[in-house]
Amino acid sequence: MRFSPRKIVIILVFLAMASQLLMFTVSAVEASPSLDPASNSTPSKMEVGVYVNSVDNLDYIKGTYDMDFYLHFRWTDPNISTAHFEIMNGKTAIGSHSMDILYNKTSGPVKEEWYRVRAELKTDTDTTYFPFEKGTLQLEIEDASNRASQLIFAELEEERVNEIRFKIPGWKIGTPTSRVENYSYPEGSPYSRFSYNIPIENKGVDAIVQTLIPPLIFCFIAFLSFFIKVEHNELVHLRYVLTTTMFITAVMYHFTELAALPSFDVFNLFDKYMIAVYLFLASTIIVTTLCYLALWDWKRPGLVKPINRYGMVISILVPVVSFCLLVTFM
Repeated sequence: MRFSPRKIVIILVFLAMASQLLMFTVSAVEASPSLDPASNSTPSKMEVGVYVNSVDNLDYIKGTYDMDFYLHFRWTDPNISTAHFEIMNGKTAIGSHSMDILYNKTSGPVKEEWYRVRAELKTDTDTTYFPFEKGTLQLEIEDASNRASQLIFAELEEERVNEIRFKIPGWKIGTPTSRVENYSYPEGSPYSRFSYNIPIENKGVDAIVQTLIPPLIFCFIAFLSFFIKVEHNELVHLRYVLTTTMFITAVMYHFTELAALPSFDVFNLFDKYMIAVYLFLASTIIVTTLCYLALWDWKRPGLVKPINRYGMVISILVPVVSFCLLVTFM
């Protein structure tokens, strides 16, 4: 088959146009953005507002409490139809909260939802300074379907609450704060987590009256033994009854208080306080014994008054110094 010069020119022109079209297609494909929203798109922002009505049934030792609160969500992404959230620090996985939707606006450029939630929550507690505890009551929420590369939370600043109007008996309530962070799971990319935090602190007067005063009463009763003379066996017996009874009572009281606390590897403040109480009560028993020995076994009645006098001073100083050292170095 013969080609005329005219046909050859037409074929060459056609091949040149085809190659140009192919190159344009390839470059267009390479320049087109990826369809994966996690890698090239900016994550949507959902603003969150929290208003807490009440906190009930607080058990700080166990770290459990009930919270009644409102949640307000606001966003602009048309691809998000609802605030599909979950409470991350619920006490139980199922049945830990009840939820009512109060307002739903999903039309227009700005979308909003209001929820009222009643939840059983939990938080980590620190009893190192028991009975003067302080901690934080938390509310933590995450989006149930979108990762942090797709949706991030932000505080709804115009609805920030700086004053708590409810009360928790026996506790001081501080100014609430909020925080947004990415929480990673082993199986994939992180999720955006919104945390609402209410600082609380045990009232010092209540802690002193309910927890620290009883051991002081035990010590005061044992302290009266220093004013009982040991010239008669009946009086020696009375001193032993006062001191040993208070010692046993203090031990039982200590274990009763500790039964409600979780186990820790270090002494808490109450343990250090009770060690000082034990030292005082043990000192009163030792002084009574020395007075008895000086009078009846050593036959040196002149030592009874000095032993009793200086023993009373040492019985007070040793526990105080020991408590200070324990607080400082342990």
